Amino acid sequence: MAIDTLTPIVADYLPKLYEIPACVAGDTFPGLRISSVTVNGAAQPSALSSVRVDFRTLPDASTAALSLNSSSNGITINNNATWDFELDAFAITLDPDCYYYDIETTDAGGTVRTYLRGSWTVARDTTR
Repeated sequence: MAIDTLTPIVADYLPKLYEIPACVAGDTFPGLRISSVTVNGAAQPSALSSVRVDFRTLPDASTAALSLNSSSNGITINNNATWDFELDAFAITLDPDCYYYDIETTDAGGTVRTYLRGSWTVARDTTR
């Protein structure tokens, strides 16, 4: 499976809905690249500072099944100025289920925004 690349064009700062392609438990998530995030057709006014994402079985679940962030775990910022970043490839150790996520960004000025949200299905592995 090849890495998907998204170029989110967001209107009025509402998060774009994106369903991450389903994967199988025990397989490798191929990664997800996000590039050139714009709002109403305009580039971001400030450089990207950090990115984080939680995957939860319910949006309001108290505990995340998986947390990734650009400071230490699983998210690489490729270019701060152009808002180019990616969720790195990783071994899927999550239980089979449907997970909800959103990707939260913080710019150099400290403004926090969520530009992507959606779900991701991890299917049961038949071959063990």
